[in-house]
Amino acid sequence: MTSTEQGRRKYDELADRYEEVFPYVADVGRQLITFAAPQPGWRVLDVGAGRGAVARAALDRGCVVTATDASQGMVARLAADFPDITARQMDAGRLDFPAGSFDLVTAGFVIQVLADPGMALAEAHRVLAPGGMLALSLEKQSVGRLRWLYELASEFFGIPVPDDDDENTGAMTAKKLTVLMTDAGFVDLTAEPVAMPVPLADASALWDWLAPRGLGDAVRSLPDERAEQFRDRFLAGAEDMDTGGGIKLDFQATLHKGLSAAPS
Repeated sequence: MTSTEQGRRKYDELADRYEEVFPYVADVGRQLITFAAPQPGWRVLDVGAGRGAVARAALDRGCVVTATDASQGMVARLAADFPDITARQMDAGRLDFPAGSFDLVTAGFVIQVLADPGMALAEAHRVLAPGGMLALSLEKQSVGRLRWLYELASEFFGIPVPDDDDENTGAMTAKKLTVLMTDAGFVDLTAEPVAMPVPLADASALWDWLAPRGLGDAVRSLPDERAEQFRDRFLAGAEDMDTGGGIKLDFQATLHKGLSAAPS
């Protein structure tokens, strides 16, 4: 199975519960549309639309919205939930639209998961009318107060501990995205940060949050004794975090926008 096929299958499986698994998506989708500030009647294309967090915010502003996603499951749910949105299955790097078809292209938390983000940005530039706008949200990889958990995962699963300030990890960053947008022909670039805190009640709540997001499968792959050791140390670390200021997942993002330069 290729990485693209694996990604499609993952999002097909998440289609019914995507915004429950990632509850900040809807709020940041609204913020991205506020940031872009489209006018009623604008032709908007939302790429990698998922369940429609960005697309439905644009619809609420009176825009004419087309949404694409590589996952057929996501597209089916989006079309059923929002019949006023034209939903189509499509890859971000091969958009089946004529040049100059849209006034605004959006992508919420999409660019960092694409195998070739440069191609997707070039396609966004192609389908925009001259002077049209691209608006993106980018999730920031941040360790913060969860460093203890990353270190624990590194010990048990061999997962490298990320560095908040390392531009050489291969992850998409705001600086890298700025370069890619410029290379794709976008001008007048602006960006602003977004905080997405998710407070949790206690150590058990943190476990319950992470278990369906991959932690449960990882722990089940361990021998029984190691799995018990991991869980005990996880709960101890979470309780220390709770007493040291509370358990809050400090998700962060940046919003980016730029204008499509006219062909030279």
